Amino acid sequence: MNTIAKTLNTSLIALLLSSLTSASENDFDMTHLNESTSMINNVINNNMQQYIQWTTQSMEDGNTIIYNEGDETIYELTPEQMDTFNAAYADGLANSTPEALTAVLLNDMIDLEQETYEDEKETLIEAASEIAAVTAISEMIVDGDQQTKINAEAYATENDLRAIKESSRQKFNTSIDGMLEASMTKNMIEAYAQDSFVIDTIASSFMATNTVMDFFTNTAVSIDSLVPSQLNLDWNDAAVGVESAMYHLYNNNPIYDGMHTGEQP
Repeated sequence: MNTIAKTLNTSLIALLLSSLTSASENDFDMTHLNESTSMINNVINNNMQQYIQWTTQSMEDGNTIIYNEGDETIYELTPEQMDTFNAAYADGLANSTPEALTAVLLNDMIDLEQETYEDEKETLIEAASEIAAVTAISEMIVDGDQQTKINAEAYATENDLRAIKESSRQKFNTSIDGMLEASMTKNMIEAYAQDSFVIDTIASSFMATNTVMDFFTNTAVSIDSLVPSQLNLDWNDAAVGVESAMYHLYNNNPIYDGMHTGEQP
């Protein structure tokens, strides 16, 4: 263990080791801080050891090498190196608060809802194709001549297409529901993430229950079944529900934009 490492207290070493064992996915881009830290550590460890070894040789009895003034500058920590590190370090500290990391997790949840939407869309298209296989035969029966009708009936029988299956109907409708739920959840998360009260409430919940890693590893998000403006975040050992004025700011009223399924008077 080098000289600098020996000066670290036990608790700090434990903290560093725990952070190295499993880097969280829910994190800001720490590339700049990582590079700056490596740069500083190189100066205060490798360069320092090289300098000590280099100058120690000059202190041995019988050694009369006289170094030039300024030879030491290549081993020094420059103001630019210090400023670069301090700026990156300040950003790293600011982005390591419970609130900042909560915001990152919410952003990750947005990505997951977008993936869920795409999965549901693919399932919807698949269900529509199953139903379309039946309606295509129906159209042949309506428009075709006698031979076409006979062939269509035979094809429907051979391929189990004599009716739209209940499973296809359920798959179609469930996917529609899933796409809408993913859209609503994604946009509620995105809107609520702008509300500092929501961020503070969530962060306070996992800090107060001492379930930090459980929260960042296992949290699932959903819209409350009874309160449509409430997002529920559940993890193994705790849960929190949050509402925000952002819901009413971004909520879409179908009456006003023509998104409706029936005719308006």
